[in-house]
Amino acid sequence: MDWGALVTATLRLYQEAARETWQKVRQSWWVGLLPLLYASLFFIAVTLLAPLGIVGGFLLGLVLALCTSSYLYFLAGVVRSHRLRPRDLLDSWRPYLASVITIMFFLFVVRQLLAFLVPPVPSGQALLTLINLVLLIILNPIPEIIYQGRSEGLTMLQESVQFLRESGIEWFLPLIALAAFSFFFLPLPLFMLPLQIGTLSFPTLGIRGMFWVSPLDALWTIVSAFALFLLMVFRGVLFRALASGTRRQRVFRSRFS
Repeated sequence: MDWGALVTATLRLYQEAARETWQKVRQSWWVGLLPLLYASLFFIAVTLLAPLGIVGGFLLGLVLALCTSSYLYFLAGVVRSHRLRPRDLLDSWRPYLASVITIMFFLFVVRQLLAFLVPPVPSGQALLTLINLVLLIILNPIPEIIYQGRSEGLTMLQESVQFLRESGIEWFLPLIALAAFSFFFLPLPLFMLPLQIGTLSFPTLGIRGMFWVSPLDALWTIVSAFALFLLMVFRGVLFRALASGTRRQRVFRSRFS
């Protein structure tokens, strides 16, 4: 393997992905506002369903799954350069709902088992932290696999592991760099999500909903929503590029481009 050529090809891939992301975001900028809608719906759902106990918790999970499915629908359209309209909201809730529920149910079962099996002692908590970190890594490309992958159900986990085995370094490098930049220079919570997005809580995470304390708070919420949109479109474009070939193929293509 020509490592110098691989580095050059990878940097070019990042550059092209960033350029394409900006073009797609400009064409469908209004999709960046959708997390505000999802957060508002989730806020209303929490208000209505919280008093229902366990049943309310499961219904809230369904609301979150619907919001996630809808957001992935629009992200898929942006990444594929489809012409999107606000009226597409009517059709956006169902296409990826089954896949989203599958992953959320998997996480629910794993967390319940860990809570039951891991003792509440320092060594047990250290093991729990390690397991959660492994899950966050394995699940990280799951949103993109849901709307671009070849698998359904729990086989999406296998596809995620295979993708990370082949392109994990190229996948995580820009995401970790973005998180580090945010941590040191721009403390925007949504930029800190690269290792958490696989949990599928991103449509409402960090968005306060339809009520704001001040105009600055409202502005920060809108900026956060667009930052999330940029990040998710970049992830989608990068996933497509990495999944379309191996490292050797990328090096070969870069030599003749």
